[in-house]
Amino acid sequence: MKYYLFIVLIIFSCQTQQEPPIQKKPASIASGPVQKIEPSKGMANPVMLSAAGGSDIGRLFNAYYRTGQQSKMYTLLDSQTKKSMSKAMVLQLLSKLNYGFDIKLSGATHEGPNYTLTYTCQVAQTKVIKQLKVVVENDTARVVPKDLLRGEIFN
Repeated sequence: MKYYLFIVLIIFSCQTQQEPPIQKKPASIASGPVQKIEPSKGMANPVMLSAAGGSDIGRLFNAYYRTGQQSKMYTLLDSQTKKSMSKAMVLQLLSKLNYGFDIKLSGATHEGPNYTLTYTCQVAQTKVIKQLKVVVENDTARVVPKDLLRGEIFN
């Protein structure tokens, strides 16, 4: 009985060794000039701003506020806001915002280079709907605060 099992194993192993190995075809190289792909410089879609985190611009702006990163918030502001005030003043105003509540993107409308992002916010145990105006400048999404001097980001 042992010999029959041993012979069957030998025959089975011989049959599997006789099959030709699978050969991989070499990757073809396309002829022509090689195009260098640059990393994305802009944030053309404000809803899906961050490829790494999958966050939208409003939530990213909110996260920067909560962690005290006003310089990163400054980079997300539109050019008109930056031109209207000095950088030091804008940074000071950004640090005094009342923006430390949870927000969740619930919708977006698009009109030309402008977007209106609608957020469901949890403010003092109350659900509130707020809208954030965003403009696309040079293929980059930028937050347009309603009135930064009064501490208002949302419209």
